[in-house]
Amino acid sequence: MKYLKTNYADIEEIKINDKDALLVTPKDIDVDKTIVFYHGWGSCKENQIFRANIFASYGYRVILPDAYYHGSRKNDDFDYEDIEVLRKYILETIMHNIEEAPSIFKYIDENFGGEIAVGGHSMGAITAGGLYNFKKDLKMAYVFNGMNDWAYLVNAVNDGREKDQLSYTEMRVNDFFLDMNPMESAENFKDRPIVLFNGEDDDVVDPKGQENFYKKLNEIYTNKDLIGYETFEMTSHQLTTQMLEAAIKFSKETANF
Repeated sequence: MKYLKTNYADIEEIKINDKDALLVTPKDIDVDKTIVFYHGWGSCKENQIFRANIFASYGYRVILPDAYYHGSRKNDDFDYEDIEVLRKYILETIMHNIEEAPSIFKYIDENFGGEIAVGGHSMGAITAGGLYNFKKDLKMAYVFNGMNDWAYLVNAVNDGREKDQLSYTEMRVNDFFLDMNPMESAENFKDRPIVLFNGEDDDVVDPKGQENFYKKLNEIYTNKDLIGYETFEMTSHQLTTQMLEAAIKFSKETANF
């Protein structure tokens, strides 16, 4: 982690409800905006430090949690490259992210105050989209290579699997996603700033799932400028510097965050 330290931000290991997280704070400036940024499947909080440093350089405090089964909470028996392991556990992991988020928001309120945004890549982006749906006082959401059409997501994760092949926990988690599908509560997003960026050539998270959600938002938003939707050409399942640049520009110039 040493090589990721800069002269412009401090990196601190913190505990939130006895769970490890990283806090990245800009140096020598007053900060009133915090981004909670979630990593993707098979990744960890440390792998997000470079991205957090970029956000910090533009005046944002960033908190990086470890997801369930990941990072300091890793299950050593997992092969994250195994598609069957992903299918069995990814939705459960996202659900845990959402259930644990209130403790992170409480930590921010008690220690810093100010405005809060959520963001993430892939699995983390799906988390961010769900949290933005549930918590209406969040000021901004950065959804990179994610999918807010959760019916489409559940179908994609369970493609080719019969119901009798699913455990009770998996069926319960599927029901959670179908019941809480942002597509079915799009009014919760109306005229709230959101970034929806996907790679055109993404073969991990189908960008069509996000296109469905964008079309839904486009129907109900009064101020359509607040939807930062773009599918980036010649881009796979990656959060690129081009995406980060466009997201920060949107934050400053359009979202007032």
